[in-house]
Amino acid sequence: MNRQNISVDINESHPAYQWAKRQSDSVNAMGHIGTHIDCYTRVPAETKYRTSVHIIDCSQAMPTLEQIEGLDLAGKSLVLYTSNLEQNGYGNQNYGAQSTVLDSDVLDAVLAKSPAFIVIDSYGIGAHGDEHISFDKRCEQNTCFVIENVCLTEAMLKTMISLEISFDASSTSTGKRCDVIALSHEQ
Repeated sequence: MNRQNISVDINESHPAYQWAKRQSDSVNAMGHIGTHIDCYTRVPAETKYRTSVHIIDCSQAMPTLEQIEGLDLAGKSLVLYTSNLEQNGYGNQNYGAQSTVLDSDVLDAVLAKSPAFIVIDSYGIGAHGDEHISFDKRCEQNTCFVIENVCLTEAMLKTMISLEISFDASSTSTGKRCDVIALSHEQ
């Protein structure tokens, strides 16, 4: 079994770190850079999880209702591979410009399947701003949490079998730094 840390860790020289430090609410902004779990209205019951995964390749387009029908997601991590981070790098203009937005109906269909987490290699599942936050809150109302900015590669799609997820629940930010370890079959 291979273990690989797929978290994006931002150091002080990264432009995203510099941006967060300049914000009026820098504590909250710092929680939303790099790999993090969004917790606007509630926090997961535990601080460590190990979940099996269901991966959808979204590198050409975000999932449709038809792709969600019939999936067994209960208690799993739905991993959305958009190729955004792999192709554009983290936190730059191209990264922010790539659309990785789920349709509202698709999000409802996903949440009806009761996943524990939605994990994405991009800035989120909703458009920047109010929609982003409202989508995260809808997930939380369904005891599902969104983990953003993970390092996924196309090569991982066939071998990843589970994720180990841990985060600091005591952080006061609505974005809580998150460590994500991918467990994969040997290749």
